[in-house]
Amino acid sequence: MSPQEPAATSSPAYVLGTAGHIDHGKSALVKALTGIDPDRLEEEKRRGMTIDLGFAHLDLPSGRRVGIVDVPGHERLIKNMLAGAAGVDLVLLVVAADEGVMPQTREHLDILRLLDVRRGLVVLNKIDLVDDPGWLLLVEEDLSRLTAGSFLEGAPVVPVSARTGQGLERLVGEIDRLLDTVAARPADGPARLPIDRVFTMPGFGTVVTGTLWSGRIRPGETLEVLPGGMAVRVRHVERHGQRVAEVVAGSRVALNLAGVEREALERGMVLATPGTLTAAVQLDVRVRNLPTAPPLPHLTRLRLYLGTAETFCRLALLDRDRMGPGEEALAQVRLERPIAAVRGDRFVLRRTSPLATLGGGEVITVNPPRRRRGAQAVAEVAALASADLDTLVHAAISGRGLAGAATEELAPVLAQRPEAVAEVAARLADQGKVVRIRERLFDGAAAERVAGRVQELLAEAHQQMPWRLGVPREELKTKAAPGADDRLFAAILERLLAAGTVGTTRGLIHLRGHRPEFTPAEEDLRRAIVDALKEGRFSPPPLEEVGARLGGGPAFSRMAQALLEEGALVEVAPGIVFAADVVEEVARRVVAQVEATGEVTVAQLRDALGTSRKFALALLEYFDSIRLTRRLGDRRVLAAPAPR
Repeated sequence: MSPQEPAATSSPAYVLGTAGHIDHGKSALVKALTGIDPDRLEEEKRRGMTIDLGFAHLDLPSGRRVGIVDVPGHERLIKNMLAGAAGVDLVLLVVAADEGVMPQTREHLDILRLLDVRRGLVVLNKIDLVDDPGWLLLVEEDLSRLTAGSFLEGAPVVPVSARTGQGLERLVGEIDRLLDTVAARPADGPARLPIDRVFTMPGFGTVVTGTLWSGRIRPGETLEVLPGGMAVRVRHVERHGQRVAEVVAGSRVALNLAGVEREALERGMVLATPGTLTAAVQLDVRVRNLPTAPPLPHLTRLRLYLGTAETFCRLALLDRDRMGPGEEALAQVRLERPIAAVRGDRFVLRRTSPLATLGGGEVITVNPPRRRRGAQAVAEVAALASADLDTLVHAAISGRGLAGAATEELAPVLAQRPEAVAEVAARLADQGKVVRIRERLFDGAAAERVAGRVQELLAEAHQQMPWRLGVPREELKTKAAPGADDRLFAAILERLLAAGTVGTTRGLIHLRGHRPEFTPAEEDLRRAIVDALKEGRFSPPPLEEVGARLGGGPAFSRMAQALLEEGALVEVAPGIVFAADVVEEVARRVVAQVEATGEVTVAQLRDALGTSRKFALALLEYFDSIRLTRRLGDRRVLAAPAPR
C-alpha cells in the first residue's frame, strides 16, 4: 500500500478492459499505452503470455484517469478472463492484423455480449507486421461480419502497433471520446466490491483488489464479506497506486483490511455494505443459449461465472425439456456453492469438458422458492422480471408467507439499504398491500386469507361438534395458519374480536352467538358425570372409572371434554379431576386457613379435607398455578392479600 497522504476522488470512475485471442498483443498494448507492464507474475514474463488478470491505469487528455484490466487470451484461462471482464465499462477487442479473427476473439466477444458490455472499439494491433493492403481489407471484412448485431457494430476500428507506437495517439483519443457516452455507475447505493485478487504486504497485512461495482468506500468503514457474513474493517484505500480518502463506483480499488487473515479470503467473494447483500443458493434467471452451442437439457450441470465468482450449478428449465441453440428461456439456477448475487447481474454458463462457453443470462430474483415447472412458474418469473421496486418488495414479503419479514431481512435479498426498503414498505402498508405488526411485515392478502380461514374452521367446528364451547387458540392457529408468526395470528384474532365476528370464552374461540348444544341424552350424561365427581368430594374417582360406570364410549369422552372446557370440571393435575364446586369450596377453606394461621401445608389440608396426600398436594399445586397461593418451602401463603 502506498504511504501517500489521502486524496479526494469524487469524479466518475471507469474501467477499461482488454479482450482477444492469445498472443494478439493485449498486454503489450497496455504497456505501450500506460508504461505499466500488466504481466505481474514471473511465469507470465518467462512464458511471454498473460495467465491471470493484469492491472494498469491510463491518463487521458480529458483529465480522466481510468483503470485497465488486462485479461488472458488462452482458452484454458477463460475463467480468469471472466473474472476481469465482469466489471468493465468499455472494452478494447484486440485483434492481431497478421492473424485476424481467431477462436478466442469470437468467444471473448460472445462473453462480452452475455455480460451486457455496451461500449467498446476494435484495436487492429501489430499493423507494422502487415504490408499487404488486400490482407488488411480481408481482416476488416471479417471483423465487420463478427461484430454485426453486437455492441461493436459500427464501432471504430483503430490500426495500431504496440511495438512502434503507430496509431496510439488516435486510440487514446477514441477511448476518451467513447467514455463521454458511458454512464457512471451508481455511487449512492450500497458498496459492492467483487474480489479479484488477495495478497499480503509486509507492514500492512491483508490486501484485496477489485472493481467497485456500486457505492463508495472510505477508510475506517466496516464491510461484510460474502458469502459467510464476516465483518472486516477498511484500514487504507488505494486507487491507481495512490492512497485516497474515498473511492466511488467504477474505480479499480485496493483495500488494506484489518480483522481478517489472507487465508480467509479468495477470489469470488464480495465486500459489501453490511446488511445489503445475501449469499444466493438459487436464482430466477433469464437465460440464453448461444447460436453455436448444443441443446441444453433440463437440469444440465454447468459452470456459472458471476462477477469474479465461479461455481457449479444445475439449470432448471421451467417450461421445456431442453433449450435449443440461440433460444432464450426463463429458468432457475440451483447453485452448488453460495455466491453473492443481485437482481440484474449478468452471468456466463460454460461446459467444462470440452471447454466451451454455452450461454449466459441475467438474474431476476435472488433465493426465490423452488418453483414447480409449468406455465404458472413462467408467468411468476416473467412478472418479476419487469417489476419495479415496490412490486419486488411486495413479492419478497409475500414470499416469506405467514412468517413475515423485517426490513433488515429483506434488504440483502433486494440489495437495498434497509431504510429504502422501509420507505417502500410504509407505502405498501398505506395501500393495504402489506400489514405491519411490531416492525414485522406481512402480505395483506395472506392475512385476509387467514382471517377467512379462521371463520371457515370455526363454522365447521360448530357444525361438526356443536357440544364444544369453541376451539383452542393453538389448535385454530395450527389449522388456519400453519407456520405463521404468532404476532400475525394474534393481530388477526384481535381484529376479528374487535369486529364482533368471533368471541372468546374461557380461552376458547368461537363465532359470535355460538352456544354449545346438547341432546337430551347428552344432558343426562353430563349431569351424571358431575354428580359422580361431587359424590367423591375431596377424593374423586378417576374419569376412566366414572366412564366405565356410566357406559363409556365416545359420548362420555365428548361430554367430559365439554365439561372441562366449560369449567364445570377442573383438572388440577394430570388424571385428577374435581367438580368445580368442590375446588371452589377447597379454595375458600385454604384462604380461611391462611388468614387465620398465616400458612397452610399439605398435611394440614389433607387432614382438614379427610383425603389423601395425593389429592391435597394436587390441589395446592393447582392453587399455586392460578396464583391463589405461593409456596415457601413446605408451606403455602396467599399469593396476594385477600380482598376485603
